[in-house]
Amino acid sequence: MIYWIHIARSIDRVTLHKDRCSEVPSVHSSSDFWEGGWFDYPDKERALAAMEQAGTTQQRRCTLCKP
Repeated sequence: MIYWIHIARSIDRVTLHKDRCSEVPSVHSSSDFWEGGWFDYPDKERALAAMEQAGTTQQRRCTLCKP
């Protein structure tokens, strides 16, 4: 299973999603450190570590897919 994190720097939040979540876009636009974006990880441990390093004050898990 692939895990996704969505970094939203404009609202200072990072969210963890599962690969089949309806919120994960099918086409990913370019992203960078300053704007944020969608990033995929092969396992939950790496995704959680990336969330810790995202530099946002708010961390949450998606309420739709409940990873």
